[in-house]
Amino acid sequence: MDAAGLRTTSGQSAAPELARLLEGLTARRAEAVAGAPLDREWAGHTVRWVAQWLPHGELPLLARLGRIARAAAAG
Repeated sequence: MDAAGLRTTSGQSAAPELARLLEGLTARRAEAVAGAPLDREWAGHTVRWVAQWLPHGELPLLARLGRIARAAAAG
């Protein structure tokens, strides 16, 4: 995925969304390193949010987030 040129489904730069996603993933990673379980609600909300703006051609990213959410649900 070329994050630098990624556009949302509305044609806008996805940079703000990607920055927000990275911030959230970084925070959840720090929590996991500290021993906290992944927040299932956050994971589900994040997958739905990304699905709203991510172009269909970038489904691998959504699939990866889905795997994270499923792992949280199974955990």
